[in-house]
Amino acid sequence: MNAERSPPSKFVSPSSFFLLALTLLIVHPTVSAAVLQGSPNALERFPGDFYKVEGSPDIAATLERARVYQGEETSLYLTLTNRGRVTSIEVNEEPARSAPEEVYAAKVELELENARTAAQDVSVSLAVPGSREEAPLEVKRQVAYAGTLLEGQVSPRLEFPIEVYENTPPGDYDLLAVVNYTYQWDVAAKPESSRPENPDIFYLYESESQTLPLTVRVERESGAEFKVLEVSPLDLSVGSTDNVVKVTIENVGDDYARDVVARLRPESGIYVSVDESPIPLFRPGETAELVYKLDVSKDAVPKKTYMLTILFEFSDSKSDDLTETEHAYVRIEDDGRRVLIFAAVLAALAIAGVAVRRRKRGKV
Repeated sequence: MNAERSPPSKFVSPSSFFLLALTLLIVHPTVSAAVLQGSPNALERFPGDFYKVEGSPDIAATLERARVYQGEETSLYLTLTNRGRVTSIEVNEEPARSAPEEVYAAKVELELENARTAAQDVSVSLAVPGSREEAPLEVKRQVAYAGTLLEGQVSPRLEFPIEVYENTPPGDYDLLAVVNYTYQWDVAAKPESSRPENPDIFYLYESESQTLPLTVRVERESGAEFKVLEVSPLDLSVGSTDNVVKVTIENVGDDYARDVVARLRPESGIYVSVDESPIPLFRPGETAELVYKLDVSKDAVPKKTYMLTILFEFSDSKSDDLTETEHAYVRIEDDGRRVLIFAAVLAALAIAGVAVRRRKRGKV
């Protein structure tokens, strides 16, 4: 190993070392192995680093499904592929042909150098760049684990549950897959003349992180899209009953909707006696009038704007059993009769007060 290579950031974890040590014992049962302790450059200071090998893991990420729908709760599935390879092998030190322990140690080292491209303890986190307010979706579980990926190996499908926000505009959005792993930065086989077929093996490991850009496309589940244009009347009285409320909507999408049922779900304080308004066929660009009958509670809050949620159930040219929600609003006002009664009571009290004062003056 030459001095121009940057030193590794840390040594091997016990689990990673166990994996490679087990491989080594299978190939060379008599070889001893150890994790190098001390200076990161310690391999340079003793014979046994016969080769300088360049190369490392190179992880690529692929989304199995890159299209999601507004308001959908689903999972994204990610696979990782290790495209790493050994790019060059140079001889640091020729083993002496008269020293069988060096020849054997060099052979062992060269075989072990091939593990340089294996990514071990692989974890991947899925992140949404930018602020929470601008995010198109929420990742419910952000980290998944892929174990060890050898050169050319593909990971199992890694699941990331997500929720796409209902108000996310359709379009392409960036995601980031942050992959962390360790890999064999260097290996050396120190020959021992007293045991030629049992060299001491030393490993150095480095931690690595790759940030991989991904793209997910948010789409509307249907090409039909509903927009509230007008609500009539806009004001309802406290305690009023049998109010006929008309909601004008437009299909602003690019597909027709058929068998539309528009159910009204009002905020607490308003009750619906007729809550369905069907539309057999609703073409793009057309408008329609939804008619509902509402009662207002006597406990409704005057001067407050109440939200009416309209739940659309429909089919389009591609799919059945689709749903969508829109909102309309009405304002609750004081009951006019209550105001008149209150005014009459005030007037009666005022008249009564005048009469009392006149009597008192008469007595004087």
